[in-house]
Amino acid sequence: MGRWFHRYFDELGYRVSVADLDTQIRPQDLAPKCDVVLVAVPLQHTVEVVRSMGHLVKNDALLMDIASLKSEVLRTMLEVSSSSVIGTHPLFGPGEPNITGQTVVLCPGRGSEWLDWLTTVLLESGAQVEVVAPEVHDFYMAVVQGLTHFTTLVLALTIDSLGMDPKSLQRFATPAFHRRLMEISHLLNQDADLYAAMPMLNSTYGVFFREFERIISELKRVIAKKDMEEFMRLFDAARDHFCSL
Repeated sequence: MGRWFHRYFDELGYRVSVADLDTQIRPQDLAPKCDVVLVAVPLQHTVEVVRSMGHLVKNDALLMDIASLKSEVLRTMLEVSSSSVIGTHPLFGPGEPNITGQTVVLCPGRGSEWLDWLTTVLLESGAQVEVVAPEVHDFYMAVVQGLTHFTTLVLALTIDSLGMDPKSLQRFATPAFHRRLMEISHLLNQDADLYAAMPMLNSTYGVFFREFERIISELKRVIAKKDMEEFMRLFDAARDHFCSL
């Protein structure tokens, strides 16, 4: 995503400099020279990188990140810097050609002028902007990313454990199951470190996992008892909750 935002800001006419593992210039060299410092590193390294250079960011500059969790990162940026701070999470991947119609979450940390600038830039590019507290963001990400990836990985591991050939499954796949297979394929072609970090670094995940386990146990009990009436009650309750979609 760092390369994606490099291209994005470059196309908007901003001068963009990059410090990476394969560049001679280091983040610590660039940080004091830039008006906007964007930290775009793997989630599990974001806090470490912020600590290594956040104190070097100019007081009148903006320090921001694009990590998929916000509470600890935002807290660290505020702690180590005196600059304006915004926690940012683009809810899309680097495969998107542009930002039009995509959602970007902003978690304000310090300073209003840079927040106004970033919000305006994103909105004028056609993005949808959600401004929330970091704790609210992480709460929603526990479902949007955490439970979603968790259930996909559980399905993949179950199919593997049962010794079922994915290609054979494709021969019998309904359209809905074919989409699930595509989700599994997409997930398993990503960086495993990221998908490990998201649940392990989000303190709210435990609540959702416990509730997920409770619901599984309840459904197992209903099915084992062949309790059609209770199954229909649970199904109707879920349908009523999602009727607004």
